[in-house]
Amino acid sequence: MTPKLPRWFIGILGAIAALVAVEFYAIQKYGRLRAPEPTPAAVTPAAAPAAPVPAPAVAQPSAPEGWLDTPADEAIVGTKLALAGWALAKDGIARVEVRVDERTYQARIGLPREDVAKEKPGFPDNPNGGFTFEGDFGDLAPMRHNVTVVAIGKDGREAVIARRSLIPPAAMTQWSALLDERPELAARRFYFLMMTSGVALGGADEIAEQYVAYQSRTQKVGMSVPVLYMRTTKGAQHDWVFDPDFPIDGPKCGDRRIADDSLDGVLRYAVAKRLPVNVILNGGIWGDASCDSPAWDLNDHLEQDRANVQWDQHDKEHPDDLMKDVPGSLPGPQLGRSLTYHVYAPKIRAYKKRNLQAAAKRLAAFYREHPDLLVGVTLDADTYMNPFLGGGYRFDYNPGMLRQFREWLRGTGPYAGRGGPGVPDLRSFRRPGSLTLAQVNALARKSWTSWDEVEPPRELVGVNSLKVPEGETPFWLDPWYLEWDAFRKHVVHLHYVELADWVYAMGIPADRIFTAQAFTAPDPGLRPVSIKLRGWTPDYDSAGVSIEGSVPRHGHLGTLMYGLSAQDRHGMANGRGVYSNIARYDDGWAIVESNATDLKMPRRKPDYEASYRMFRSIANYDGRQIALMAWNGSNGLFENDPDFVPYTAFRNTDSERAMKDSMVARADLPRGSRLWTFGAAGFASDDGWTTSRGTLSEGEGYIGVAPDRGVVELVSPPDQVLRPNRLDLAIVRAFAGPKPRSIAVHARLEQGDRWTEIGRSQGSERVALSWPKAWGDAIASQFRIDLDYAPDVATARVDRVLLYPARDAYHSGQARAGKPGANP
Repeated sequence: MTPKLPRWFIGILGAIAALVAVEFYAIQKYGRLRAPEPTPAAVTPAAAPAAPVPAPAVAQPSAPEGWLDTPADEAIVGTKLALAGWALAKDGIARVEVRVDERTYQARIGLPREDVAKEKPGFPDNPNGGFTFEGDFGDLAPMRHNVTVVAIGKDGREAVIARRSLIPPAAMTQWSALLDERPELAARRFYFLMMTSGVALGGADEIAEQYVAYQSRTQKVGMSVPVLYMRTTKGAQHDWVFDPDFPIDGPKCGDRRIADDSLDGVLRYAVAKRLPVNVILNGGIWGDASCDSPAWDLNDHLEQDRANVQWDQHDKEHPDDLMKDVPGSLPGPQLGRSLTYHVYAPKIRAYKKRNLQAAAKRLAAFYREHPDLLVGVTLDADTYMNPFLGGGYRFDYNPGMLRQFREWLRGTGPYAGRGGPGVPDLRSFRRPGSLTLAQVNALARKSWTSWDEVEPPRELVGVNSLKVPEGETPFWLDPWYLEWDAFRKHVVHLHYVELADWVYAMGIPADRIFTAQAFTAPDPGLRPVSIKLRGWTPDYDSAGVSIEGSVPRHGHLGTLMYGLSAQDRHGMANGRGVYSNIARYDDGWAIVESNATDLKMPRRKPDYEASYRMFRSIANYDGRQIALMAWNGSNGLFENDPDFVPYTAFRNTDSERAMKDSMVARADLPRGSRLWTFGAAGFASDDGWTTSRGTLSEGEGYIGVAPDRGVVELVSPPDQVLRPNRLDLAIVRAFAGPKPRSIAVHARLEQGDRWTEIGRSQGSERVALSWPKAWGDAIASQFRIDLDYAPDVATARVDRVLLYPARDAYHSGQARAGKPGANP
């Protein structure tokens, strides 16, 4: 019987578990994502038109159709438009409009197109279905502008036949002079990574070419591809040794490929296309989720022995295909069995280390030869105490886990440096203060007489959102459960630490190693995920997840973000947002998998703002890269198709448009900068800014300000992560209108603190910053900009606010990952 998925479970994974059988994780983690097949009319240019699409059984009014022949490229860098194409409608074309943001212009229509008439007979405008348009847009602000070509029939029906981007050259160079002044910062690149699979099968086609016009010295595009290092092996006959050139068209698992990619195949493609790559080395629970293949897959082989898998609170293990009967468009993934993470599993640890290091060694050699192409290495995604079964199951009660739990409590065994052969020395991971058996009995409210009797809690009060009986303590506040949950978080953390250490030992730099943990916003009324290893825990299964526990010793925190978390709308227990909390622990972190879609509403297409917020936040909170789900997923051209899946869609969506806007706005800005653009063309936002004097109003890519007796005090959003030793320049830029006579910048460590002036300038948009020495390494969370205008200025505009890194801000290297910043 398939367990019911309860409400609390959605709280931790935001409906990932509810969706695993539908299609998302199952197909992304181990298989290719396919968009609906395009119709020829939607993609065929006039030079080679397709035959007319057969009419449906019931005749419906048809929309106009057409094509934009020139320019062929999506990005037009310049201020002039010269368009040419064709448009036809069954009742004739009334007009073709060219819409540049909110402006509308009419193209010249009725031009000869004999080639179109020959291939598309039966339209009244033939043979004169051509159109052209020319326009000069030198007055546009330096940002990306949306160009939409719309054909309108005489019956009033419209059809978008082309979308392009118009980018004034100044938009791509507005920050270039700063980088020229501080060339040391050019190495601080940010990467937008297209998640894909089946690279040798065409899964990465066009990535290298699609965004050439948007890239700059600091904004780059690449791909992120999974390689299943425990599955792409030489098979049982060769002891499952990792095979870097695994034949993807070789062995099968039923009617499926064992895997869609080999490591060498991915690297060959990266070199051939000069395309930066992030390799997802996945040997975790998703690595074998497509189907059972123990002859090739080490996880499947190891999971045949119950001693190697996680046990539930009833000391039971479950079949891997427990979820096979959950309804959905794809067979349920095999998530019932997950390997245990305790340190007394020598076979698991030895095999995993061997295969992971074999893949890492190959990647280290690739990095030495092509340091510009290896963006990063992501480790096992979703390293959890298995949360995927729902139904109140809790893990891991494997006997090895219980042994290690007892030793962790009392500070013995590996926590005293005496774990035995093959067991790591865990003295640096000791619990803060060892416990006596008497103290354990007090916490657990038990009367155990020996350590061998000590057991973690198995019956939880309030589990599955059940009502807590009067006088009882809910499990999330129970001191004994908090110890058990802290231990589970510690074990997950330790696993990521070891994975990262093993990869680092092979020669992969620490700044290119990332974990892969999900921090998903809970349902309303539920507690957020844990920040620290100890203390606060959610009122549902934490699965061992915490922000602190996702930061390795050698490497960086990597996270999976969807929906509210991706949009930086996930408040946490300390009152800070999820991005702020992550940045305070790790200033080189990454989003290793993302989509703005809320997985609790998986068919609802996210709007532009959702992705705009995601890209703004990762850039302003020290993120290094973001992997976008998914290049070979659904295509926004077919968003009205019943097969369209928003959480696998990126191309031709609002998310792609938001990425382009981010790349243009931040062209040549080094990672570590803080930029507020106040929206973009077609989208107005105040970016969370307010005023303490004067007023502001939202514009599309700017804010309007109205001084109070000549002064506007602009107050930044709270909860920033500003490291004084990193930032030494502020710029307040207005593309047009009155400029302030002077600018003063103030900052404070926390809301409610007094403001401290850190810079002032006269007659310049640039303000040199000098932070109080007493602040040391503290993190400032807010700043204020005072703009002093001439007395006759009633309104003005602010288009950009920028905080820029010091020339030597990173000379000593990034802050070591795993060492929390101030004020966590």
